[in-house]
Amino acid sequence: MAKLGYSAIPTHPGEVVKDELEARNITQKDLARALGISGSVLNEIINAKRPVTAKTALLFEAALDIPADALMSIQMKYNLHQARENHDLSNLMTRIRQKVALW
Repeated sequence: MAKLGYSAIPTHPGEVVKDELEARNITQKDLARALGISGSVLNEIINAKRPVTAKTALLFEAALDIPADALMSIQMKYNLHQARENHDLSNLMTRIRQKVALW
């Protein structure tokens, strides 16, 4: 199977949250407090060091009206991109494709 056109680097969903905070002039500290999560967890999400989970996506939806399913879709695309960039996984996938080509 050929590459499916994954040339653009996907955005981490934390960037969407960060942009929304800036647009609304909300501090990370205030949002973290409202969500009931630590400031460090929120900061790690915003800085792409921690993934958005289903739970945090729902919390962001409640607080910022960003659809949770949209955040999860962005996270999935980001995760897939990161996996495709993994050299060891890429080599394994190449070996698998070579093996199954004989079937």
